[in-house]
Amino acid sequence: MEHTNQRIASIFENIPSDDLPEAVFIFNKNSVDKNFFYVTGLLNGVFENCGVLCCRDGLIYLFTTLLEEEAARSLDGNAEIIVYKDKKERAKGLQKVLSKFRKIGICFNSISYTFYLYLEQTFPDIEWVDVGKAFKISRMIKSTDEIEKIRKAADIASAVADDIPGFFKEGMTELDLAAEIDYRVKKTGAQKAAFSTIAAFGKNTSMPHYCGADVPLRDGNVVLVDFGAEYMGYVSDISRTYFTGKPEKKAFDIFDTVLAAQSRAFELIKAGISADYVEREARNEIDRKELFRGKFIHGLGHSIGLDVHDDGYPDADFKKEFKENMVLTVEPGIYLPGLYGIRIEDDIVVKKDGCEIITTAQKEPITYEIQ
Repeated sequence: MEHTNQRIASIFENIPSDDLPEAVFIFNKNSVDKNFFYVTGLLNGVFENCGVLCCRDGLIYLFTTLLEEEAARSLDGNAEIIVYKDKKERAKGLQKVLSKFRKIGICFNSISYTFYLYLEQTFPDIEWVDVGKAFKISRMIKSTDEIEKIRKAADIASAVADDIPGFFKEGMTELDLAAEIDYRVKKTGAQKAAFSTIAAFGKNTSMPHYCGADVPLRDGNVVLVDFGAEYMGYVSDISRTYFTGKPEKKAFDIFDTVLAAQSRAFELIKAGISADYVEREARNEIDRKELFRGKFIHGLGHSIGLDVHDDGYPDADFKKEFKENMVLTVEPGIYLPGLYGIRIEDDIVVKKDGCEIITTAQKEPITYEIQ
């Protein structure tokens, strides 16, 4: 319970004093908000149609269905559990607790407009204020416990990535490879894949968010995989590019250029340095080659944590600077539509004097034979 108290205190500390609410409310009405798990620390259960109210004094009210009651009662410490079996009982429980307050924080970007109207109409005496930014700032800086869970997720993904070339078989499709990766991720210790695994062959690799199809693996293919592992609620995210048979020389040139861009970013990233500067330097490694100029078509990376895109990258809320204990991806890529794309992605922890790369799978440009 200690770490959840620290997280709740951090959220209130990151709310401007002139807008400070008495409590913060999260309810999983139309979708499950990961902020719910952030403040409760719960690991089991889905908690649909459940909520939590966190007070400034540390008291927590957890609203739960019968379905999640057992999991909810694992929340020890200064918490009151309100259990309901239907909408009528839920409304009664919310009314009893929320009506004690006059100003409550909610995350506007995590609720539907319909639910916001419900809150306004049901509790007309409560002022609802947006505290989404406070959650973003708190979640971007990871605790030691969070980093260790992400590190374990990165270890799992790295082990699977090193084994992937051994999966290549004649007649294997993109969907086959994605399914094998998902199986191995769980077999290696993850609760599940962090997101929908991308496995792309040949020209399909030029689409960064390609979904996969019944496309067979062939000699001379570029193979791009992008996947992650979820461990105790926290995720990793890794991309690797492989070659089968004898691809053309240009593919190796692209690989070397992408690797150089990533290496340049690793050299520069540390607490206090400009994120814009690092991205510009990494992009320059690619754009200095005329053939590849403008072919790096997305950002350098994103934060990871409870979500695979854990509220973005160092932006104005962080003076666009890397901060110690941010956990981020670094993933430059070059994409040539109709030919192929190459991306290399690793996860890092930002340190005071540099960065620690926590995904360790090999990434040299090696060709593999299809079995």
